[in-house]
Amino acid sequence: MYAATDAIDTDEGVRFFSEKAKESGEFMPEIYFFIRRPVSEKYKKIFRRLARQSIIKLSLKITSKGIKGQYKKTVPYYQIGMPEFNMDETIQHNPLKIYKKSLSYRDIYGIERKRQKRKVVLILDTSGSMYGSLLLNAALTTSVLAYNMEKEDFAIILFNSTAMILKKVNQKKQVIDIIDDILDSEAVGFTNIYIGLEKGLKELNKVKENRRNRFGILISDGNYNRGDDPIILAKEYPKLHVIGMPAENDADRGIDTCREIAQAGRGKFYAVNNYKEIPRALIELLSQS
Repeated sequence: MYAATDAIDTDEGVRFFSEKAKESGEFMPEIYFFIRRPVSEKYKKIFRRLARQSIIKLSLKITSKGIKGQYKKTVPYYQIGMPEFNMDETIQHNPLKIYKKSLSYRDIYGIERKRQKRKVVLILDTSGSMYGSLLLNAALTTSVLAYNMEKEDFAIILFNSTAMILKKVNQKKQVIDIIDDILDSEAVGFTNIYIGLEKGLKELNKVKENRRNRFGILISDGNYNRGDDPIILAKEYPKLHVIGMPAENDADRGIDTCREIAQAGRGKFYAVNNYKEIPRALIELLSQS
């Protein structure tokens, strides 16, 4: 590894990968993870920037396919430009006009689409069992969340043996800073889901608005080996969704735990086969919440 890093840790190495990144760049996050410790600080910043650019580009592509929390509302009027109208409401309120064929667009009940402002806390497992590809996909996942909810409120919690707030629910933080923090974090320690949920619930409870628009999203393999039973705390969430990742050991038990947490939190459960499916599962979940 160190021999390869010596070759990369040069002006020539930086130029080579900078040119390659222009062509695709999807491999740059993996390169950065490979060399981030032994490489010099001078070049580390450059490789981190190339990795971040790759993550942002891919997250924007994924996010563009998501629906940003819209809901429908029927209104007793139709205006030119409205994408839909409510046929049932129109018939119910205008039976005579329909019979006489005198219905005008003023009698039609329209459907407005409004953005529903949500408050979300993402609780992400970064324990030692999640090392490797997870942290790269954690950076992509948090980037997808940040772009999908750029005009809404969200918090990001990372947990292993302990939990840390990467972004507070009422904090303004640039996407590039969020990604950099993830890229330089470590997947270490044991798995304490309870402490992650505890920290997330405190952030969510800072918001006193409609409970329906507040929810948590837990991403974990479910195999906790420290802390109390997370199912106990899941019941205190307004709603808690879970994306279950594949575990290296005792995967069935972990997935069962993830499913039970989602049931206790009255949320949706998504099981993914590999880490690369997590960002798209997140988009699908947000589009339905």
